[in-house]
Amino acid sequence: MIPLFNLKRQHQDLEQKIFAAWKIAYNKNAFTSGTETVKFEQLFSKICQTKYSLGVHSGTDSLIISLKAAGIKEGDEVITTPCTFSASADCIVHVGAKPVFVDVNPDNGNIDPKEIIKKINPKTKAILLVHLYGIPCEMDEIVNIAKEKKLIIIEDASHAHGSLYKGKPVGSFGLAGCFSLYPSKSLGALGNAGIITSNNASFIKKAAMLANHGIKDMDKKYTHHLNGFNKLIDNLQSAALLVKTPLLKKTIETKLKIAKKYNQTFSQIDMTGMPWPEYTNPSIYVYAIQAKNRNKLKKHFEENNVGTGIYYPIPLHLQPSMKKLGYKKGDLPNAEKFFGQTLSIPIFPELQKNEIEHIIAVIKKYID
Repeated sequence: MIPLFNLKRQHQDLEQKIFAAWKIAYNKNAFTSGTETVKFEQLFSKICQTKYSLGVHSGTDSLIISLKAAGIKEGDEVITTPCTFSASADCIVHVGAKPVFVDVNPDNGNIDPKEIIKKINPKTKAILLVHLYGIPCEMDEIVNIAKEKKLIIIEDASHAHGSLYKGKPVGSFGLAGCFSLYPSKSLGALGNAGIITSNNASFIKKAAMLANHGIKDMDKKYTHHLNGFNKLIDNLQSAALLVKTPLLKKTIETKLKIAKKYNQTFSQIDMTGMPWPEYTNPSIYVYAIQAKNRNKLKKHFEENNVGTGIYYPIPLHLQPSMKKLGYKKGDLPNAEKFFGQTLSIPIFPELQKNEIEHIIAVIKKYID
């Protein structure tokens, strides 16, 4: 079976370099903070073309800390998408605010700017968008809406490390860009990690205090200016990420090349592959298509030794955890249809040529 994803292949090539980086940090006793973290934050800022980056413990923490640092509080409303992993909406609940779900673009599952406008009211303070599967949202429209209505933009770019919208990196459009560095991501740590990007100095200072028990100055490490958390990235993860980050560009290029081959093959059997606007350069996280007969296509792949996945089976407005918000089936039809049809097949840089050829041959054999 060709796996949907295989970390072991990636880490076999990097093992010696990562262990060497860890040994340097180990010998310095630099486990929780150190120069490796500073260097990684600077490197990631260059990728996102932002002034600042802050390494944190996870992608979820990047969202919670960003919302709190942005001043989102109890009674506020945050417009967001139902087509994403639960963390994107959970973080809104965790800061005491209310997630307001809006429908999505039926082609790529990203939040629909026209639907955002319909849900804005005096309680609305922010838009938390998600660049689903690595395809950038329509940022020109969303930025214009946010400026007109004086709303904060938080970008959940956990699927989209290095994605470009009209030449500009995601994570640089809003007050904050939030990235998961979970091992399966295009840029992944060897455990939980995340990072926040921003061009706003006061925001990033507050985020840093929140992530480190409210400490403003490490020379006064027992003076706490606000109620914070223990949520900074571990220095050992930063050391590993410093080894892996230079490979991100090649990872993006390789996955994009594979995705284009899949798209071309699906078009040969009169199916749509994974579309993205021509003015974007996506960092494909997973290769996901819309399949009207998903179970049939899934069975076809698996009977031919090709692994599949579903990211994600239930839109957030219909999750049991969000029941208290009062949404029901049919409220957001595009989102419900999108997640009812989404199916992913293998795409990772270490896929062998013969594996890609096999997957393409399997696609060609399918009759919808």
